[in-house]
Amino acid sequence: MTMERWLLLDDGPARGALNMATDELLLGRAAAGAPPVLRLYSFDPPAITIGWHQDPAAVLDLAAARADGIEVARRITGGRALLHAGEVTYCLAAPLAGIFAGGLQETFLAVAGAVAAALRALGVPARVSGGRRRAAGGGIAAPCLAGSGRYEITAGGRKIAGSAQRRARGAFLQHGSILLERGSERIVRYLRRDWGDLAAAITTVADQTRSRPVEAEARRALEAAFSGLFGSPPARLRLADEELEALAARAAELAVAGGAPNVDAVSAAPVTSADRGALRTSAAPGAPVTSADRGARRGGGA
Repeated sequence: MTMERWLLLDDGPARGALNMATDELLLGRAAAGAPPVLRLYSFDPPAITIGWHQDPAAVLDLAAARADGIEVARRITGGRALLHAGEVTYCLAAPLAGIFAGGLQETFLAVAGAVAAALRALGVPARVSGGRRRAAGGGIAAPCLAGSGRYEITAGGRKIAGSAQRRARGAFLQHGSILLERGSERIVRYLRRDWGDLAAAITTVADQTRSRPVEAEARRALEAAFSGLFGSPPARLRLADEELEALAARAAELAVAGGAPNVDAVSAAPVTSADRGALRTSAAPGAPVTSADRGARRGGGA
């Protein structure tokens, strides 16, 4: 079995824009040649992320999101709008080398296979879907949960995770939401178009196991599944102080005006001690995201 060195960043919950800025930073580290990093995290408060190419005002009722305290942030990846609630989120950033030396399809399948293995360890009959994309129509305006794409993860024929990938300068980032319980389908409240009830299009770990999932167990299952993929356990990652400070400025750029009530405060505020705690574990620092990374070629998904 091939053994590769990799790192785990087991984060606590954070605001949407800060989460997206952190994922982007990890892509920059990978593009600079750092070892692969798996980041596990969640959103507090719940937030909507939109794909890089989406026009938030055209897709979302920003006033309704603001009224409910829902922050809106832009992802570095493509794809469609997603409400992050009742989930655990993963991000893998790695150089396009070793087990990820293949093309877009091969890397997407490798990561999706590990996520599906983690779900099966939790008692979910998860599989990586094949065939043609099945969507509800509406193109980029459709919500992420409205259809299942090729190589996405389903259980009982319903979507249980949505993922997106981006490549930049010899590296890639793939992140995705794993639905632990109901919540993400509430995005229909904030969409410009009437997409009906998305509840029938998705399933969750709670639905499949008929028990309330424990996020810590899902995180352990993901760590074990990716340890199998890499052939070794991870070392723990600690972000450098300068990386943590850079995240505040980038989060301000990714936050969509008119989203959460505190969006202006997000734009002005430094990373707090609580945010630092959510973004730290232990071990090696790396390089910040550069302007070249921000302009690099985008991938799609979700």
